[in-house]
Amino acid sequence: MQFITLKEKEFLEFSKTSIQTSFFQNPYWGKIKKSNGWNSHYVGLVEGKKIVAATLLLSKNISFFGKMFYAPRGFLLDYSDYQLLEEFTKGIKEYLKNESALFLKINPYIDYQQRDVDGNIVEGTVNDELMNNFKRLGYKHNGFYIDQDKKSDLEPRWISILDIKDKTIDGLFKNMRSGTRWGINNSKKNCLTIIEADETNLYEFKNLMKHTAERRDFIDRPLSYYENMYRVLKKDNLVKVLLAEINFKKLKDKTEEDLKKNKEKLEKLSDIPRNKGQIKELSAEQENIKNKIRLLEDTIKEYGDKKIIAGGWYMLYGREIVYLFGASYKKFMKYNSQYLLQYEMIDYAIKNGYEAFNFYGIDGNFSKKSKNYGLFDFKRGFNACVHELIGEFDLVISPGKYNLYKNCFKCYKKAKSIFQK
Repeated sequence: MQFITLKEKEFLEFSKTSIQTSFFQNPYWGKIKKSNGWNSHYVGLVEGKKIVAATLLLSKNISFFGKMFYAPRGFLLDYSDYQLLEEFTKGIKEYLKNESALFLKINPYIDYQQRDVDGNIVEGTVNDELMNNFKRLGYKHNGFYIDQDKKSDLEPRWISILDIKDKTIDGLFKNMRSGTRWGINNSKKNCLTIIEADETNLYEFKNLMKHTAERRDFIDRPLSYYENMYRVLKKDNLVKVLLAEINFKKLKDKTEEDLKKNKEKLEKLSDIPRNKGQIKELSAEQENIKNKIRLLEDTIKEYGDKKIIAGGWYMLYGREIVYLFGASYKKFMKYNSQYLLQYEMIDYAIKNGYEAFNFYGIDGNFSKKSKNYGLFDFKRGFNACVHELIGEFDLVISPGKYNLYKNCFKCYKKAKSIFQK
């Protein structure tokens, strides 16, 4: 076997067919990261003329230390083949030495152990063999985080995936939790329209993200980040940005029609004494409908007839669709637009031959007291299984500089935390 550098096209073709691939392991991601100062490298291992292992490597200069390399969700190879992993690691080490690398960071797209929908461990599935193989080859594991808020990993270790291979939308709907089915059905009654965004209205998604970041206390990216990512990926239809728009005027008209029907029912029952219970129930319903109409009137005055209230950013690559970003205005969450967005996109994934719908990052703490329990529970409602990935590893190339860098980075993080507070 021979370790070689690959042309972009060669790597892309291999990436498309690899079972380990993700949207992070393709040239498009390298182009997106270029605007943040990262350079792309494509390397592989060939047997004869056949590529048997490959990875995208991103590199970035670290002042005073050298270069940091990163294989996002890499490598693309059969991890159960120790000899293959060993040969690829040897090639990687030599390549990185020639590139004046400090270290290489990897976070393989592979499970550490299997989990069910509720996050419970499936007994006998711990991947100790791969963990030990990495350690034998000199990779340094960076630990297992549980709470998302405390993670230092570059990408989530805990994700949520719905298996849609050979499934129908009706079959999946039946297996969803009752609360999720209700949310989807309710969303369809709320005069919502799903719009596919383009470069002219990406600012709407950015506004949603800004609001969500403030509400959930995370750092959002500038509009230029989303515009650049969209521009790179849209050329080959690798991204969809969906927006949920509500028509308040239409919903008000519909609600007024409900009030009219309610009044007609009451009039028919008003002269019959034995209908007192039903009359009381309809009267209470009438007050609720009136309150809803008053609220919609106030909303129309403030926001107009229509408004974008939620959005989802989806990556389309390989065998799966990834729900990378989601955002919504808290004030309008009662209309359940996020349920409709996911339902529509899952249906799209099935119709277009994808095998998995990846809800992406969740918390590894499944306690109801957890700060991020709601996000996990929302995704669990679609019957998506928890996946606990193996985590991050560093392959150290220059030990002395690496240790100094790690100590300096700890000090920087501590100072940044104090400053933010």
